[in-house]
Amino acid sequence: MKRFTCILLLFAGVLAQAQVRTYSENASKTFVVGLDSFFYGDAGSLSFEAAGQSFQASKGADGVFVGGQRLGSDGDVVIGIHDFTGDRVPEFVMAQRLENAIGLWIYSLDGGAWSPLKMMSVRGTKEVRIFRQVVSVRQGETLCSWTWHGDKFDFKASDGSAEPNLP
Repeated sequence: MKRFTCILLLFAGVLAQAQVRTYSENASKTFVVGLDSFFYGDAGSLSFEAAGQSFQASKGADGVFVGGQRLGSDGDVVIGIHDFTGDRVPEFVMAQRLENAIGLWIYSLDGGAWSPLKMMSVRGTKEVRIFRQVVSVRQGETLCSWTWHGDKFDFKASDGSAEPNLP
């Protein structure tokens, strides 16, 4: 029975999906891994659909815009989409690399406009990982995660610390 269980667990482990960097994430050297679609660079755009509407997100010297609505500043910014809430309507994600931190803003479509759903920031990190309903960041030896549950993101740190504040 032990042998069968070991073989079954080994087989399940081989078939399990791991989160790895995609070719475009490696090629662009982005600091956010796991977005459904994204743009990272000095200036460019991203087209996507949400709730049956078409949107154009753009990043340039004037900042970050989605459908004409200004959501962020310029600088080292990633823009993208990901469905955290599981309602098949993607949320808009903007991440900015600061001197010693990464800030992440998640916006949801509310009545045709993009409203902040969650803002988070972690100092001393180089990369944000997104997988299903979870945003995770390694801060030194501590793993910080924000998980979507029902109607909000819940925070948990592997060392039991409190949620970091925005810089």
